[in-house]
Amino acid sequence: MQEAHDLIELKNLVAQLGLKDERRQSARYNVDIAGNYHAESGKSAGPTGKCRLVDLSKEGLSVKLSDAGVQAGTVLHLELPKGGTKVGIATRVVHVEPAGADYIVGLQSTSERDDIIRQIFSV
Repeated sequence: MQEAHDLIELKNLVAQLGLKDERRQSARYNVDIAGNYHAESGKSAGPTGKCRLVDLSKEGLSVKLSDAGVQAGTVLHLELPKGGTKVGIATRVVHVEPAGADYIVGLQSTSERDDIIRQIFSV
């Protein structure tokens, strides 16, 4: 499957493909996009750092990061490159899985109105 390396390539890939992953109701797109994140941990700021967006669908996305302190329920703010600008989106952690020395973190939109793909491309 093709892989997107920034949000412009991802938008083109989403427009081209209508594939469905057998595990999910929506198409899941493989990506490799470097970004940044910062977490909200209750009322205080949580961990910050670099992440890699590894896949996404309308229902959610997955990022790879090295911080073991991110837990289910944490609000994670992502900053991803889109051409010469950055796009910020708010997500909520739904699961964390070890992946070697890193972690794969499953995220969903915090917005009730917009799915992840619409949220990324509407900015």
